[in-house]
Amino acid sequence: MTYATTTITKKYHDAIEEWQKHNFPELEILTRHWDEYFRGVPEFQLLAKVGDVKTEDIEFGQYAGRKRFEQAKEMVGNAFFSARDIVRAQCSTELGSIQQHRLTLDRAVSDKAKFAVLRIMAEELRHAYQMFWVLDQDPTWKKPGLGDVAKQTIEELLSMELGGHVLDAFNIDFNDFLDNVTYATVIDLVGKYQLDMQQVFSYAPMARSMGPMLQEEAFHLGSGRKLLKEISQMAARGEGDYSIEDVQRAMNLWYPRGLEMFGNEHGGETAVTFGFKDKTNGTAQAEYVEEVRGVVRNVNVAIVQERIPNASREEAHSLIDDIERSRDPKRGIKAEDLIAVPDASFFRKRGPEEVIFKPYAVRGELLTEGGTPLTPDAYLQYLSTVLPAKFIGSREYDKYVAQMREYLANN
Repeated sequence: MTYATTTITKKYHDAIEEWQKHNFPELEILTRHWDEYFRGVPEFQLLAKVGDVKTEDIEFGQYAGRKRFEQAKEMVGNAFFSARDIVRAQCSTELGSIQQHRLTLDRAVSDKAKFAVLRIMAEELRHAYQMFWVLDQDPTWKKPGLGDVAKQTIEELLSMELGGHVLDAFNIDFNDFLDNVTYATVIDLVGKYQLDMQQVFSYAPMARSMGPMLQEEAFHLGSGRKLLKEISQMAARGEGDYSIEDVQRAMNLWYPRGLEMFGNEHGGETAVTFGFKDKTNGTAQAEYVEEVRGVVRNVNVAIVQERIPNASREEAHSLIDDIERSRDPKRGIKAEDLIAVPDASFFRKRGPEEVIFKPYAVRGELLTEGGTPLTPDAYLQYLSTVLPAKFIGSREYDKYVAQMREYLANN
């Protein structure tokens, strides 16, 4: 795609470079070895890319048919703050993911995998820079009585540490490289949906940012899927550092947080009304669920073909269907030898009232004892058997426990 490039005010450009030196010093290693791993791909540059939009008119919501808003001051009332909140959340995800990926970067399964993650981190840094541009290029984010909203937001974002980001998925510490891979597979996929929906954004600078970001997001998704498949194939052969159970536990951790990144599946009408997105939360989430299922099915086909080398893809699909339907072993392959997508009710802390903090199992059944839903302590014991061992007792796990107990005490 075609796009123009630009930079932000020097003080903010210098500020994000300073943030990079503290949070992503490995960028220098990536740039030094770029051509070894990404020959033919333009070298990384820290700048904003301003793309085209399909139409200059607002496409959805109450202002459909009007020209897109070029200045923040044109958005009135809640729309102004809602737009700010979306920019803030988007930028927070980019900065948080860099801090997360760095924790386990040196545990990569290969040099090629390590440099794939380094490139992902670099592009996430550029996406954060892009959100700074959305705020910095428009002086009307500064309004009487509100102060300089852009300055306040940028300074807040630069001060965020793990544990203090906007969305829960970006506060979980990575414990091994399987986190990097599963995260790129299911969390970055949510990012793709958000960027795609926001191409219609009624605030023009945000809409013009989405195309270039989407183009780069494709590498993140492709890297995650490829590595997840490779790790699962190695596990099927009894090789590598991770087992199929490890992969499943990682999926059990990250997928529920991915679902919650869409917001409550019964909501999202306000974003459509303001012309910020073209789909409600539930519609986008349902599409995401189907795509994750397709990704996991592809991994499972690869697992079956590792276990049964002469099996065709069609035979593998048929065998997987049989196992999922009956839960009985087929040709020496058990249900536990395959990866399952957790049910949407499992391990939820945000969303519809009927699922949050309820003791649902990975497969979606309500866990009971004597006909009564499991107590919080009993459910936490269950979670310890299906989530990564290193997550249990972590900061975000303890936060979940505290939030669960408080919620159940008040409801």
